Amino acid sequence: MLVAGLTLLFGAQAYAQSARQDIVHAYTLLKLSNHDYGGHRVAAIKALEAAGHELGLDMKGKGTAGEMQMQSDGQMAEASRILHGARDRLTAADREHAAKHVDKAIEEIDLALKKK
Repeated sequence: MLVAGLTLLFGAQAYAQSARQDIVHAYTLLKLSNHDYGGHRVAAIKALEAAGHELGLDMKGKGTAGEMQMQSDGQMAEASRILHGARDRLTAADREHAAKHVDKAIEEIDLALKKK
């Protein structure tokens, strides 16, 4: 039982993304979301583009918009969850450069989900 638990723990850590990868993932989710959310989705995207620029990340969102509202809301909520975790895991140097942009994106996503 202990071996199985350790295997799961180390396996999960092997697949964990870095904070930088999480920022790109959240950006992609926001780009794929379909609803405007009173401009807050676009503001969150721009904040993450600024964070990506500061960190030298490739922020190319893949895919196309066009899903149903419920799916879009889910993607927005997932992006917020990812960014909260990424914010806490940024290195000190990355935090110095990008935390304000990540915080702005989180704020905009929260406002967007309230607006819908």
